[in-house]
Amino acid sequence: MTHNSRNAPRYDMLFDGGNFNATLLIGPDPWDAYYDYSVFQGARLRLRNIGFRITEHRSGYDELSTTFSYDDSDITARIRLVHGRDYDKDLQELWQESFINEDVIYLKSHAGYGKHISLSDDVDIFAEAMKAGFEHPDKKPYQLYYLDCCKSEMYYKDAFRDFVGYEGVDLILHQWFCDYKKIGQMAVLFRELMAGSDFERIVAEMNEEYGIPHFDVEDDPADMRLDRKMVTYSVG
Repeated sequence: MTHNSRNAPRYDMLFDGGNFNATLLIGPDPWDAYYDYSVFQGARLRLRNIGFRITEHRSGYDELSTTFSYDDSDITARIRLVHGRDYDKDLQELWQESFINEDVIYLKSHAGYGKHISLSDDVDIFAEAMKAGFEHPDKKPYQLYYLDCCKSEMYYKDAFRDFVGYEGVDLILHQWFCDYKKIGQMAVLFRELMAGSDFERIVAEMNEEYGIPHFDVEDDPADMRLDRKMVTYSVG
């Protein structure tokens, strides 16, 4: 891999070949909480509101598609929206395949207890599958990851340390806070990508609409600052 120092994701590479594919995995969060289904429904509504239509539906899975213009070319976009608790096939298999074939990979789950209930009892399952995807010979030339998890920097940043900022992998994550019921920032991300917005504009729009921090009771008081933003871009 060749390291290129930069301060923003390579959004210009996401639409190579006239296709744009994304997989969004929602929950499940702790078993005594059921808001992940409402988040899944909210994601579907917001994606439809920005022009996507449902082309496939089954338990725990919606596939949505649209076509848009970017740089004088027609782009076919497909988003797989997955509700981890209800998904009726092998979730780990879908997730491993996503690391190879998708342009954007989004994870929204609760990892604050060292568990990744969507995939296994251990977040290492996610991290190891991700690393294998980075190194797979058939991986997409460029991928953008968005981790929207409780304490995502603590659990996942090390998995990206040898990859983020190189030619083919970039990362957006929440910085030490989350609001489990929010999914709208992804609709803003897709909306602005399809509009051709640059990174600064996309971050500004996401913060404008969804940048209110949420704090856990165990957070260090020093971390409870209102100047923290919805999106942090990380380069290793």
